[in-house]
Parts: sequence; C-alpha cells; structure tokens
Amino acid sequence: MGTVVERIGQYAAELGLDEADAGVIDYAKRILLDSLACAYGGLDSEPARIVRTCAEDDLGGGGQATVFGRCNKLSAPLAALANGVALRYQDYNDVYFGPAWTAHPSDNLATLLAAAEWRDRTGGDFLRAMVAAYEVQLRFADLPVARNLWHAGWHHTGACAYSAAAGAGVLLGLDDAQLGHAIALAGARSNTLSEIRHGDISMDKALSAPLVASQSILCCLLARRGFTGCSTLLEGPYGFRHAVAGGVDVEPLVPQHGDFRILKVGLKPYPVEGMTPAMVQAALELRAEFGIEPGEIESIRILAHNEALTKPSWDARKLAPTTKETADHSFHYCVAVALVAGEVTSRQFSDEWLRNPAVAALMARTRLDEKPELTAWYRKGLRPAAVEVTTPRGAFHREVLHPLGDPRNPMTWDDVTKKFVTQAEPVLGAKRTRDIVDRTSAIEKEGSMRFFVELLGGTRE
Repeated sequence: MGTVVERIGQYAAELGLDEADAGVIDYAKRILLDSLACAYGGLDSEPARIVRTCAEDDLGGGGQATVFGRCNKLSAPLAALANGVALRYQDYNDVYFGPAWTAHPSDNLATLLAAAEWRDRTGGDFLRAMVAAYEVQLRFADLPVARNLWHAGWHHTGACAYSAAAGAGVLLGLDDAQLGHAIALAGARSNTLSEIRHGDISMDKALSAPLVASQSILCCLLARRGFTGCSTLLEGPYGFRHAVAGGVDVEPLVPQHGDFRILKVGLKPYPVEGMTPAMVQAALELRAEFGIEPGEIESIRILAHNEALTKPSWDARKLAPTTKETADHSFHYCVAVALVAGEVTSRQFSDEWLRNPAVAALMARTRLDEKPELTAWYRKGLRPAAVEVTTPRGAFHREVLHPLGDPRNPMTWDDVTKKFVTQAEPVLGAKRTRDIVDRTSAIEKEGSMRFFVELLGGTRE
C-alpha cells in the first residue's frame, strides 16, 4: 500500500483531467480568475512591494517566471513568492472550512503558475496540477480532529507545503515516487504557529502561505534528482499525526479518485476574513432595506457560531484595529464600516477609513455573541452569521446562512469577472484585462502556459 505521503504522491501523479466533470473544470477556472483578481488588488500593497523589491534587487535574476504587473521575470520560486504575497494580501481569496483547519487553497496558485510558465506546460496540465493541489490541501482541512488545530498552536499555512508540492511536482514532471519524496521534504518544514494571527496582525499574514508554497519548487527539484524525504512523515510516531494532529487517523489525507472537494470551496465578495462575509452581507442588507443611518444606531449585536468567538485570531486587539491586517480580521470593524460606508471594498481598509470617527463610534457600540443555532449550522459546513441593529425606530435583524460566494450560493462568472475587472483594470488596462478573462475561461485550450502567464505581467497600455 505504501505510506501516506507515498500514496498522496501516487494520487497526484495519476490524477487525470478526464476524471473531472465539466462542473469541476468550470469552477476551477472561476477560482483561478478570482485568485488573479486578488493578486492585482494586492500588487501595490506594502508587503507585496517589499517582497518584490527584495526579490528583484537583492536576489534578482533567473528569468524563469513572470512577476504579475511587471515587465520582468525572476526565478520560479521568487516569482511564486512575490506573486503569492500580492494574491494573499487582501484576504480576498477563496476559503474552505474543515474540522481541522480553514484553508485558502488559492495560496498554491502563484507557485503553480510560476512552475507551469517555467516548464512551458499546457493549460490542461495546469488545471490538473491545480485540482491535485486543492484536493490534497482540503484533505488536511477535513481531518476528523476533535478541535481545530489552530487551538493547538498550528496554523493552516502548514498544509500548503504538501499541496503545493503535489501540484508543482505534477508540473515539473515528477513520477509518483519522486512526488512522495517532494511532498515529504516540503511538509517536514512547514508547520506554522497560530500566533501569527493573534493580537495585532503583522505583514506576515501575507507572507506565511506564499513562502511555504514557493519553497515546494526547490523540494520538487531535489526529489527529481533523487533526494529522499521521510516516507513516514505523516503517520510515524514523531510525525504529523502525533506532533500536530493529536493522534488522529491520517489515512483520510489520501484523496480518493472521483471525490472532488474543490466544489465545496467558497469565494469572497468582500476582502475580509473567511468567517466575516455573512456578517458584512447582513449589515449591508439592513442598511439598504431599512435606510439605516450611522448616526441613529444605538447598538449593534453580531451573532455568530462558537468558533468565531474562540478562534486564536479573535482577541481584544480586534476591537479597535489600527492596521489593515488586523481590521480585516475584526468582526466589529467590518460590520461597522459596512454600516457607515454602504460597501466593503479594498478602499474601506485604507488609513482614512481605519481612522474614521463614525466607524470607531459604532465599534464601541458593538458586541459579539454566540447563537447556538449558528454553531450547529457551522458544524455542518456553513458560514452563517446574523446582525441586529437597534435604533430609536426599533431593532432590525438579518440572518445570513449562505452568503454570496458560499458553495450553496456561488459567485457566478459575472460576479467573478466584475471582481477581476475592478482589481485588474487599473493595472492592466481594459483590453488586456478582457483578454485575460476570455483566456481564463478557456484555459484548458492554452497550448503554452508561458504565453498566458506572460500576459499577466503586462502593464497598462
């Protein structure tokens, strides 16, 4: 049978695009366009600029893979890192909730795009690698642990090493044995501490997953040359099962052919932490339907599931955030700014909005409570929340079980295209932006991913 990492490698090597039906392929392409939207929106952020400058000026060279929005190339790992930080910065990318971990599996995509461009793979090759990476990462999220591994101090970034290595290994032409070694090499160095999301959240929020994912390219290259990894890394007495996962059975980490969990991944209509879209949607709907003005609001009550109140990234520092990274993880801020601005876009996380006195006043009148019914829904895989706003005119309540972007209420191609155009057109111009939309929707027909990814590097015409 082989060990768990060996069988994950075998799965990735054997997975064929013909196993996926039209719905899986369509959704994978929609996720790709959504992820590219996030990358262009984060391109000019300070973390992305710092990483890009470091990669270009201090470590530059290589000429293997394109830097998004730039007319230059770096080595594949450095391009993957620079593009990945831009993609991750806004907390606008996809999300998946499992009992063990939350996942943002698009954290893999900058690495896969760099590898596909460098090795000149086809669009079909890229899609196959993307689906393999998603299926591997989602199995880590779905491990049947008693409590989310965040609470034991392990952040979900760690799973990216296994999934990125699986996808990159496919694109770099590794066989099943080599893939097993690459996955083991990457995974052995990936465990990330939950503290990076506690208190005032630093720039590390944008770096942690891209750094782990991009390093998988080196692990794959080593494995291709015969470098070996620990085959019992996941189930051994001192491995992932016991050191990280509390002794849970790790057999479910091996994906089963035909079971495509990528269809359960959610997309975000707002650049906020993954549990927050339902709260934002509820606040915006209340404001629009009842004409609620910020000045008349006496109190706000956010109702959520238990995990929202107890997760490591929820703490007192989120009650009055002063940075973008902390604000997009603050339920109080996101609901308050929705009620004041009437929208929650990238603009609402600027310094101007972070210092807005009306938003600060509403945050001070907000409290967060658990609603047991929402906890029960969350345990069934939903992302529910409710908001109650009290004014002299009365109390207004709105509950959202399936926010836009939830797999049960998915963002359509039109929704994702609008998101991409809004984020990318200021960088690329209208013509190139439209071209990328069209080519992404038919990416399986790309004969060379090199040309596709080079298109992503173009500047505004």
